[in-house]
Amino acid sequence: MKKTFKAIVSLLLVLTLVFCCSSAAFATDDGCDCGKTPVVFVNGIGGTIFSVDENGDEYPIFPIESDVMVKEILTFIPAAFITGIFGGWDYFAQSLDTMLCKLFAGMDCDNEGNSVLPAHADECDAVTVEEHMYDNEFDFLYDWRLDPYESAAQLDAYIDEIIEVTGHDKVIINAFSEGGEIALAYFDEYGSDKVEMYISQCSAFQGLTLIGMLFTNQCRVDADQLYNFLMTMLPVSNVDQGVLDLLTVLRYTGIYNILTALVNKILDECFDTIYSGFATDVFACMPGVFNFVPAEYYDDAVKMVFGDKPQYAKLVEKLDKYHLAQVNAEKILKEAQANGMAVAFVSHYGVAPMPLVGDKCYQTDGLIDSANTSGGATFAPMDKPFDKNYKQKVDDGHGHVSPDGAVDASTCMFPESTWFVSGFSHWNVSENLIEWLEGCDGQPTINDNPEFPQFLVGDSAENTVKPW
Repeated sequence: MKKTFKAIVSLLLVLTLVFCCSSAAFATDDGCDCGKTPVVFVNGIGGTIFSVDENGDEYPIFPIESDVMVKEILTFIPAAFITGIFGGWDYFAQSLDTMLCKLFAGMDCDNEGNSVLPAHADECDAVTVEEHMYDNEFDFLYDWRLDPYESAAQLDAYIDEIIEVTGHDKVIINAFSEGGEIALAYFDEYGSDKVEMYISQCSAFQGLTLIGMLFTNQCRVDADQLYNFLMTMLPVSNVDQGVLDLLTVLRYTGIYNILTALVNKILDECFDTIYSGFATDVFACMPGVFNFVPAEYYDDAVKMVFGDKPQYAKLVEKLDKYHLAQVNAEKILKEAQANGMAVAFVSHYGVAPMPLVGDKCYQTDGLIDSANTSGGATFAPMDKPFDKNYKQKVDDGHGHVSPDGAVDASTCMFPESTWFVSGFSHWNVSENLIEWLEGCDGQPTINDNPEFPQFLVGDSAENTVKPW
């Protein structure tokens, strides 16, 4: 009797599950009424990229396998040793360029910005009713080296699949880092008819000063900036206090000055060789990477890297298209908002820039300029707040200056729907804020929820935020 009862209960449970899933699956005819708009998370740079060997076996070309990395570094050590003794910088530069080219050879793109090897990104999340009902976030993965418009076409197809399977007529796009570059290309090419809300998290859609300086040969290392970067990044990684104390000791003993002098010497002596070889042949021919160049650096970067060489004409044409979208980003996004798409930006600040930008002390999340991720907010330098008599630049009747005197949000593209998190690095996530934004109906604003005003403080251990 007990066995019969268990069998009947199990059968009913199975039938219930099948019925529920089937109902949701067939909801495409009349639309899904679950109340949860599907979220497409557009990832940033650094996802795994695969190729196939002569036996048909798949292998990663990025990240670079550790044994390959160790092998190439070991072959470079003799060149570094010889240079240290005899000062042969030409030999050092050529050896360094050779090592880097070998390390990244699998990632090479040709003169038109296409992958040399047959390659593909890791698979996106499977689009199923179950994924929508129980998780509701679909990870969109792409080959981050390639033309953002190529990735945008794949994103459009992915959105169509999600709409067809889930029964919703729109999605939420949540873009992180390079994902903002892909999202901007998407809106430029396909519009916003299929998008209910766009959330931009620390997005690189306006580029990085670091990359602009790199592709115009302006990168230099400053001892104070190196120290500031380490002292702001390491605490959010929960390192031991003893490590921070040691770094302070090294600063005051002059070790930083020695290290930065050595790095700058290498940059001075080796840049031309590495630039014409590794930098151009590998990274500059990746449209997804070169498009990180901010608008103000773009013309000089194209001239320095590609010049008038005809073999790069098709690549530069691709780069120009995104550059134009970058310049017109505000117009593109505001047209999308006028078309009914809600917009929300999340920008992190209070972390010193990477130490390759010399003595510049602008606000970043440790990687991307906070002014760029926020769509044009005005920031005080890292080392001091605004003057006590500072008045916000745009008098719109609302107060947009942060409590710490570091941010004037009145100048950004969407001052009423841009949130700023102090102390969060690029890789932190404002989980509670993002969850609230994804659940909002219509256009969220900085005044809608007292838990999430415009200016917030991040808790890196919990990946949550709270008001000042």
